[in-house]
Amino acid sequence: MKTVSKTSSKAPDSICVILTDILERGIVENASLIHSGRNKIWRGNADGKDVAIKVYGNSLIKSIIYSTRKTKARRAFENALELTKRGVATPAPLAYGERRGFMNRVTKSVYISAYEESTPLAHYLDCGNVDVIEQFSRFTAELHSKGILHYDLNSTNVRIRYTNGYPTFSLIDINRMKFIQVGTTVNLKDRFNNITRFSSLNENYIFFVKKYLKYANLPEALFDSAIQSKLRHDTMNSRIHKIKNFFKKL
Repeated sequence: MKTVSKTSSKAPDSICVILTDILERGIVENASLIHSGRNKIWRGNADGKDVAIKVYGNSLIKSIIYSTRKTKARRAFENALELTKRGVATPAPLAYGERRGFMNRVTKSVYISAYEESTPLAHYLDCGNVDVIEQFSRFTAELHSKGILHYDLNSTNVRIRYTNGYPTFSLIDINRMKFIQVGTTVNLKDRFNNITRFSSLNENYIFFVKKYLKYANLPEALFDSAIQSKLRHDTMNSRIHKIKNFFKKL
């Protein structure tokens, strides 16, 4: 068995102990489980600092896939560092670790970041808060201007905190991202595909697209192209769900 880990220079000393407990003993001590699903997330404490501990689910297929690829934990850690470098908020990355066995197969992987209290974008979409939606359109345009594509840009992975009465945005679940060289323009197809996941096609989405075009300095005439990208995404997504539901019934 082989253990690989890396910690941030800002990580508390006890982070290494937490990693060892999880990777070698399979134990998350003195922490509260706050999310249980395919992946599990705990809220813990490291030298007086609140931390989020994400342990990724594993399977035989995944262990084989990640024998030659970076794990989600490592990508989350590295992407968080790159986001911070490019001036985009995300909970501060503290460490990642992975344990590998026969033929380099991954048996465990974990990502640890600072824990932040925040509200998901979904809350503001449900309320129809146009001020937040407009600021989110500005934030998304800034992401693209910085060469950042978050492939899970949905309404739960965008988090909001208010500072001096003004909404500020932060990104989580960041293992699936693409960074384009700074100074290189993100093409329209990638831009429009990237904004399809956070909402259904409704008044909020239409309002968002119009504001996005404004803050991205794109012509209003591209509105129809953006909506067509959304329609294609929703159609494909619906087909995928139908196929999944079909096989679940077998």
